[in-house]
Amino acid sequence: MKKKLIFSAALVLSLGLAGCGNDASKDDKPKENGAKTEESQKVLAKTTDDVIKHFKDDGLELGEISDLPNDEFGNLRKEGKRLLIPSFGDDSGGRLFLFKNEANLKRAKSYYDELGNSGPMFYSHTHESGLFLLQMNGDMEDNEFAKYAASLETAVTGTTNIEIKEESKANTADNLTEANVGDVVKNDFAGTYTITDIYEVPNEKYNNADVEFSIDGMKTAKLVAENPELIETAAETNVLVLSITGENLSGDTVDFQPNTSKMTTDTKRQINSNVMISSFESEFIGKVIQKGEVIFDLGEEGLEGVKELKFVFDSASKDNRFVGEKVTVVVPVNKK
Repeated sequence: MKKKLIFSAALVLSLGLAGCGNDASKDDKPKENGAKTEESQKVLAKTTDDVIKHFKDDGLELGEISDLPNDEFGNLRKEGKRLLIPSFGDDSGGRLFLFKNEANLKRAKSYYDELGNSGPMFYSHTHESGLFLLQMNGDMEDNEFAKYAASLETAVTGTTNIEIKEESKANTADNLTEANVGDVVKNDFAGTYTITDIYEVPNEKYNNADVEFSIDGMKTAKLVAENPELIETAAETNVLVLSITGENLSGDTVDFQPNTSKMTTDTKRQINSNVMISSFESEFIGKVIQKGEVIFDLGEEGLEGVKELKFVFDSASKDNRFVGEKVTVVVPVNKK
């Protein structure tokens, strides 16, 4: 495609100049067009640095950039860069190559594609444009990689037909406790939560032997499960999230396990907390404070028609013996 652009530019110039004669007024336009064509030619990438600059201009995430060692297709390529993407963790990201010819590029691309076919853990994204090859960590979402691929296409050819899906305008939150209505919380084990409602909770503290605890928040969310069978839920379900803070008032080690609690509703349902996805550290070593979330799977019906909830927390234990009484907390269902 580059050759076509260069040929077209030369043709426009030659035709313009041939018809201009000695007329100075006619001479202006071809020179202006020639300057513009020459300027547009400069934006087309000729090196890996050119492509990387285009990535940055497009606002794509890039961390440290370094030259690849020779053992990574050093005999086949002209240039090779290691691109780190900070959001994927240490030493994660991808590679950008410029090859000597198309045959060498195809060999390298086939290597990554066939490696990916051998198992999910070896999968990576690849995209070629001209003699450039982009390879990225397989953990990157398809739509995110499409942004890099489209930027590469534009850098090399001046255009792209890669479709970038419009991203959700929902905010993301680091954890379920801090999330607000409409926020999305991603958990690598459980899946993706989207907060649907937030409810009022009692402003009280409760005692279970030496542990004093409070319910800091209650909300519902839609959960799209990462692995439904593993966490024993439907692929998509409604969940209730309790945010709890517990404090050991003694110097002894005490076990308090709100993540094994039960919930009943005034519509005569009983639901055990989902231990698999309830993130609460139950061991309190000495005078420490623990925070976490206890999650109940509400199924398709959610809290429809429910006006009151009761939560039953098991007795705390010390040295494998129960030392407290079960605690029941009643919470009216009132949206904030």
